[in-house]
Amino acid sequence: MQKGGAGLPEKEHGEDHRYRYARWDGSRWHDYEIAYAGARLYAGENDYTGNIALDPADPDTVYISTNADPQTGRPLISRRDGRRHWEIFRCTTSDGGRSWHWIALTRDSTFDNIRPVVPVPEGAQGAVLWLQGVYLSYTNYDLDVVGIVLKR
Repeated sequence: MQKGGAGLPEKEHGEDHRYRYARWDGSRWHDYEIAYAGARLYAGENDYTGNIALDPADPDTVYISTNADPQTGRPLISRRDGRRHWEIFRCTTSDGGRSWHWIALTRDSTFDNIRPVVPVPEGAQGAVLWLQGVYLSYTNYDLDVVGIVLKR
């Protein structure tokens, strides 16, 4: 969800996105804003974010891509190259989505990490995959598919 873009000049749209999490308790939906999603991926597509993925084997776990600290919204600046990059975080809740615990899977990258995907796991292991590299537009990119194996 984009916040605060209404009424701003076009070049300032898409600078503050938020991820939300909704859960059905059997009688009603509970909807929470859970993380800062950061800025748009590129100018011209003001609603494009790094994205969020729900773990299909564990609804208490999501994976996000953001170029902002998920809790504070401060830009993530790499200590390796001094630039802002999208990083991947594993997020878990134990109270239905009201609060979250964050673990950075990537940090201080020299490239972007976007579009996490969690395939349906087979057996005791699963995986989280994402795109890593340069994403200038949907027709101009240089990305690799990378990931890690998850032990259940």
